[in-house]
Order: sequence, then structure tokens, then C-alpha cells
Amino acid sequence: MAKVLFSSWNDQLIDERRKDPAERAELAGLNLPEELEGAPLKAFLGWAGLVVIDPQVNVVEALHRYFEAVQQESCGRCVPCRIGTRVLADILGRLVRGEGAAVDLAVLERLGKMIKESSLCELGQSAPVPLLHALEHFRDDFTACLDSGEAVKESGLRYRPILTAPCRNGCPAHIDIPYYIGMIEAGLYDASLARILDKTPLAGVLGRVCVHPCEENCRRQPLDDALSIRVLKRFVADFELRNRGSSKADGAATAAGKRVAIIGAGPAGLNAAYMLARQGYRVTIFEALPVAGGMLAVGIPSYRLPWDILNAEIDLVKSLGVEIRLNTRIGKDISFEQLRGEGYEAILIATGLHESASMRVEGEDAGYEGFIPGVEYLRRVNLEQEMALGRRAAIIGGGNVAMDCARSSLRLGIEEVYLVYRRSRVEMPANEAEIIAAEEEGVKFHLLANPTRIIAEEGRVVGMECIRMELGEPDSSGRRRPVPVPGSEFVLDVDMIIPAIGQVADLSFLPEGGPVAVSKRGAIEADALTMETTAPGIFAAGDAVLGARTVVEAVASANKAAEAIDSYLRTGRAAASERTVMENFIEQIGVYNPEERPALIGNRIRQEERCRPVAERIKGFCEAELGFDGPPTALREAERCACCLRLGMAVV
Repeated sequence: MAKVLFSSWNDQLIDERRKDPAERAELAGLNLPEELEGAPLKAFLGWAGLVVIDPQVNVVEALHRYFEAVQQESCGRCVPCRIGTRVLADILGRLVRGEGAAVDLAVLERLGKMIKESSLCELGQSAPVPLLHALEHFRDDFTACLDSGEAVKESGLRYRPILTAPCRNGCPAHIDIPYYIGMIEAGLYDASLARILDKTPLAGVLGRVCVHPCEENCRRQPLDDALSIRVLKRFVADFELRNRGSSKADGAATAAGKRVAIIGAGPAGLNAAYMLARQGYRVTIFEALPVAGGMLAVGIPSYRLPWDILNAEIDLVKSLGVEIRLNTRIGKDISFEQLRGEGYEAILIATGLHESASMRVEGEDAGYEGFIPGVEYLRRVNLEQEMALGRRAAIIGGGNVAMDCARSSLRLGIEEVYLVYRRSRVEMPANEAEIIAAEEEGVKFHLLANPTRIIAEEGRVVGMECIRMELGEPDSSGRRRPVPVPGSEFVLDVDMIIPAIGQVADLSFLPEGGPVAVSKRGAIEADALTMETTAPGIFAAGDAVLGARTVVEAVASANKAAEAIDSYLRTGRAAASERTVMENFIEQIGVYNPEERPALIGNRIRQEERCRPVAERIKGFCEAELGFDGPPTALREAERCACCLRLGMAVV
């Protein structure tokens, strides 16, 4: 963490300008990186104040550059922000050129306060904050510009602005949420969807299955409730699909015929193919399954993600010229070495996690009828493959895969479905909505319990012995470690056992000891910004790198990979874009402050999506959640958005 010369961030004043550099304090409450692209960070200006690390930074010059950047982003819908910040930029420019007048300082202060108090959105309300702090604490820098009568000397510093918002920062893929919601509010649904399609073809998919971390960053939460961002995305995707038949994506001319191979047609592979094809590359995806979509197709039940929605978005990818070769397993049908030798100038590994983690209990590997790993179980369900079902099933685990297995079992007609989880309900990693839905539908929870052995007769499961657990000290995950209670064993009378305690990758197709390094935890090692592996020209994305994560995180990693592949094919070097570098930088700082109490109008009810009644939805695999009931509801929800845009600027 950087040691600071001065900080007014979040109104917490640190002024070390008169101290020896070795005695300066580290900045608390702001995880400010020490470097940006290998260069030392010298200052940061933004929505919550001013941070100066290097005494050589000219605060007046930095503020001038900052307000020039604000002008590039101001939407123009209110005079205080659009015109007011232009005036601030002009005055600061005069001061930097040595042409200022004494009255300018008073004007800067009065105008800054007026813009802060009367702008309609957060960009205008927060933009003057670093200026007002500087006028209070760096007055000498301003008067020096007046007294010298000369232009500020060229410093050679670089000024790197980024426009963000708490919700956009909270989205791993950094989808432009304020913009697409604003377009919904304006009734411009095609423009709204187009902005989402800038980042992903999976708008309808994410509108259904995204765990929406963006909503956890919504500034409405202290007042009433977070915006229903996920359902708004679903609304605009479904509206365009219903009314236009399909979405359209713009592609580029063929990029000198360069070819890219992608292994895996899951969310990461599809997203990377889409982004690369839009830039003109010829992309071929090799998929081992008989269907495209990866875990979207065979891991998420159709009551959550209907096939027609997924297939429409796969067709969007294919419409750009992407070839998907199904039933083609790398390492069996084509070797990895063969793939590298077939003229593909870059390869992306996006194989996901299609194997189940072991429970390490007695009888697990005996091949008993009635025992089936959760990933395989969902695959069979989604591909409508026949399998022997019992009357009473035990699902092991507390994540989303476990919930999907449990809820699917009820829909298949299994009479009793138990969910066995070794911690309490509070520690369950599954989405709260999924947990509630499982409870509503009749899944019976056995919490603070863990399997110890599988009981079988004549090769078939007839029960499962479990032991009671109690919670001890927190482990590496931050959750309290479950500890067995001696002598508390009990038996569950079940004839099906479906473990869903984790997923692992099958990377057996990679040459042993080859150039692509694999970590001890069984994940491919890749650069966090470029997703390039230890082998030049070979990249990896999604769960094969990240471990078991979310669809939107797979999308985010795929976008980084596609961007770096483009750089590699154009320049011979994998590199992240300036936007990606700045997004990574701002992620470390954080944009959402839960202590804030924004000056918004509260008590505007969140519009909830419709859901089929429990009795109806457990009869089959028809979609359980139905989205908003129409444009008026979507409009009411979009109108709740306060457009919390914020500008930050790093000085290096």
C-alpha cells in the first residue's frame, strides 16, 4: 500500500507534507496500488477526494486534466455539470498557462459548490470534490500559478482517467450498467441491448443465471432496495428476441485470415469467440459434448435457463462466422499437439470444470447403483438421458450445483429429496434466491451434517451414514470450520446419493510436462490481465483458470483473453488494453462505499420479477422465473436508477 503525502479521501484527512518521507503513514481505508503498468503511482483524483503521493505533482495541472476528462463524459442533460465543469476546466487551464486572475479562485470555489449541490447525477455531484478539497488544502499551489505569471512547466506525467460506477465496478465483466438502464428508461431497447452486446452475446443467459454482484454495489440499498439489474438485462434481451426474432452483432472485416482455436464451447469459449470474430478473426471452437454451451447447456437445468434462450445466443455467435465442432474431444479425436500444428496462430483453453470432486468417504468408489456425481447427474438430466431413479435422494453440498441437483430431483418425481450440508445455512455458498426456492419446493435440509460412509446391499445404495458437525474457528475461506461431533452418527434412509461438493478440471489433454503450466490446485496458470499461459500464444479462460466461479466471471476472463489474443496476433505480444488496465486498477481501490448515505429519494419499491407458483413449477422443467410482466414494470424499475457515474484519474 502506498505511503501518502496527502489524502482527503472519504473526508478522512491525512496531511504528511511536513514529515520526512520515511515517517509518512500508509493510506488506510483505500487500497491504493503502488504502481500502474510498472510506473509508480504519484496521485489519484476522484469522486471522494484527492490523494497525492509525489510532491512533484502539480495539483492545479492535475485538476485541469481531471475536469477535461469530466467534460468528455458529461451527458449534457443538466447545465451545472455540462456547462459548469467546462467553466471549471477553462479557469484551471488559464491558471496552468499563467493567465489566471485572483478572482478565479473564488469563482472556482463558488461554482464547484454549486455544481456539487445542483447536478442531477453522481458525476456532477462528485466531480467537484477533489477541487474543493484542493482549494482548502493546496491554496498555495493555486496562488503560485497566479504569482508566477508563467505556464506550469511540462512534468512528463501521464494522466489516466476512467469512468465507472459502483454497479459497473462490481460487475466482473464491467458491463456498462448505467447506460443500458438509462436506455431502457428512455424506451431505446435496441440501444440498451447493443451496449450489453459490446461485452457479451449472453444477455439473456446472464439475465437469468447471473449472481448479480452488481446489485450488492447499488447505492440505493441504504434507502430502500438495490435495483433489479439482472432482470432489467433479461427484459431488454427478451424484448428484442420476441420483437425482432434475434439479436445482431457487428463484425469486422477478416483480420488477414488469422485463425484462432478455442477448446470448449462454454460461456468463456463462446464469449471469446464472439469478441474475436467481431474483430475479424476466423474462430473454430472444439467441443467434446454433443451440444454447445458447456455447463450452460448441461449444468444448469432448463427451469432456470431454457434451451431456446441459450441456443438463440449461440446462434448469434455462429452468425459471425464462428465454427463449432461438436463431439470433438481434444486429446482423443485431435491431440493438443495436432491442434497447435494445424495453422491456428493462437489457442484459447476454455474447458471448464466437468468432473466432480471426491467426498472421500467409504464406498464412494465402489460403483454402487444409485450413486452418481452431481455434474454427471445434471448432464444426464439436461441431455434427457435415461437413468435409474430412486424414491429418496440425498444431495451433498451447499452450492448452486447442489441446489440445481435437489430442485431437478423433485421435478423428476423423486419423492423425498434431502440436502446434506456440513455447515449452517448462513455459510451456504449458494445464492440466497436458490436456497429459498429449494426450501419452498420441498427440499429437506440436513444442516451441520456430513457423510461418513455409503451403505449398500447387493451393489445398490440403501442408505448413507452421516455425522453431526459443529462449527469451530474460521478456515481459509473465512467460514467457520465444521468439526465432527464424536458419537453423533445417524443414517439417512436413501437410495440415491448425489455429491455436489465441488468441480474439478480434466486437463488430461495437455501434454505432460508441456509448456502449459498447471497449478497444484489443478488449474491452468495464466496471467491475471492477459490470460496468457506459460506458453506464448496459448491462453486460458473461465473455470479452467479461475476454479468453480460464476458465468459472469467466465465472461470477464474471456474478454481479457480475446483482447490479449488480438494484441498477440497484431504485435506478437499479449497485452491488456488501457481500459482493462484501468478497470483492474480501480477494482483494487473499490468504488462502492457502504457507509455512504446518498442524497436520493428513497421508498421507491423495487419491481420484482414474476415466478410460477410452487405447485406448478415442480411439475416439470418449464421456466420458473418469468421476468417482468412488460415494459411499464421495466420502466418503473429503470427510473429508480440514480446513474451513479464517477470519474477517477490516476497520475503516473
